[in-house]
Amino acid sequence: MVDNPIEKHKDKYFEDSWRDYNIDEYVEWVSLLTKRATHRSVLDKALKDLDDAKNYLWMLEQALKENFNG
Repeated sequence: MVDNPIEKHKDKYFEDSWRDYNIDEYVEWVSLLTKRATHRSVLDKALKDLDDAKNYLWMLEQALKENFNG
């Protein structure tokens, strides 16, 4: 199993609040954050957007696994 990339943010959010999103919303987050990264004029900000998108992609993967295993 891949390490949980959102673990580093656990002090900023309520526990397991990421589960309140549905699969379509995860897809939208990934899409919008990656698109925004292409609009950035500052590389560090673009890379932050991509890192955030990766986090949502991880959440999407977990949700899909739960749907198939649940």
